[in-house]
Amino acid sequence: MALAQDYLKRIPQYTRLGRHARAVIQHGTLRKWFNLALIETERRLRRIEVKGRPYILFLDPCNYCNLRCPLCPTGANELGRRQQLMSFECFKRYLDPHLPYLFEVNLHNWGESMINPELYRMIGYAAAHNVGTNISSNLVIAKSEDLDGLLDSGLEYLTVSLDGADQESYVKYRVRGDFDRVIANLSELIRRRKARGQTRPFIEWQYIVMKHNEAKVEQAEALAKKIGVDLIRFIPVGLPFESKNRKALAAEWFPTRFEGRANGEDTPQTFGQADRPSPCYYLYRSMVVNADGGVSPCCIVYRETRDFDDLKQHAEIDIGKIYNNEKFRSARSLYSPKELPDRKRTICDGCDLFARHPSKAVKQRLRPIEPKAMVAREGKGRDE
Repeated sequence: MALAQDYLKRIPQYTRLGRHARAVIQHGTLRKWFNLALIETERRLRRIEVKGRPYILFLDPCNYCNLRCPLCPTGANELGRRQQLMSFECFKRYLDPHLPYLFEVNLHNWGESMINPELYRMIGYAAAHNVGTNISSNLVIAKSEDLDGLLDSGLEYLTVSLDGADQESYVKYRVRGDFDRVIANLSELIRRRKARGQTRPFIEWQYIVMKHNEAKVEQAEALAKKIGVDLIRFIPVGLPFESKNRKALAAEWFPTRFEGRANGEDTPQTFGQADRPSPCYYLYRSMVVNADGGVSPCCIVYRETRDFDDLKQHAEIDIGKIYNNEKFRSARSLYSPKELPDRKRTICDGCDLFARHPSKAVKQRLRPIEPKAMVAREGKGRDE
């Protein structure tokens, strides 16, 4: 329990510093390191228009999933975006312009990546171009060839979503999941990795602590040690960005034995950045590309109507122009003491992160639009 409590009290952005630091060292070049210093300086200065480029990429190969997790927009059928698999050709087209600056690519977001049969080819391509690779999987549908694919492709980091220590504590949230099958796949993957003499991929067991499984954290710790995972990491449960019934969802899912998540009257969803002195890191460090080519402002926003751009519409993909388009600049201007003429409202205006950020004090006249109000004004997504 002490380990779980320690993780839940940490600021989420700092719980994987070791992984990010290794990527910066292992995949760094002079050009990448210069860009890193540049964009971090621009973030500290709260620049609206930036010369630096994102150095972390989320490139979602698939937004289908085999599970039906109730707090996930995909599982709840509220994604608001057409579901599809990303082709290898699109993957290369979207990845290549980032290569001079990129330390890591996360090949996951709103689906089970293993559903895409070209996943391992994508991982291998990124690895061959000096980019660190990470995926997150529920590991339910993994077959023997998938385990070999994870080991053969050059994958560096695998996060296994496993929220429980037995079927009962696991399946309440991971609906349609099979706990014993995940444990069997995880154990076999570790056995094969050891037999090959490999250290990659680094394997993390990620456990979302919720009301129904919080009593099982110590049992999960013991099982993780027995299996031989490299890390078991406990994280707080999150609510969908545009959920309309936060209090009810919090009452159903938030743990009661653990501290670490603010739970005020408005049940804020702040993703670990609230009340921090620096602006939102997603607007400076990363780019999020969905399976359909849509560019979201962060990996938490999911509806197509909230996109900041669409890579399919670009004959030539210029990262600099996209990263400094009207929507990205408008979002960054929320944190800047300077005013942006003709600033456009975006989904970022309604984010708890800005609403609770110190810079809000100088932006009182720009009253944030709540996500719920934006939904009502813009209409529902195409999949609703």
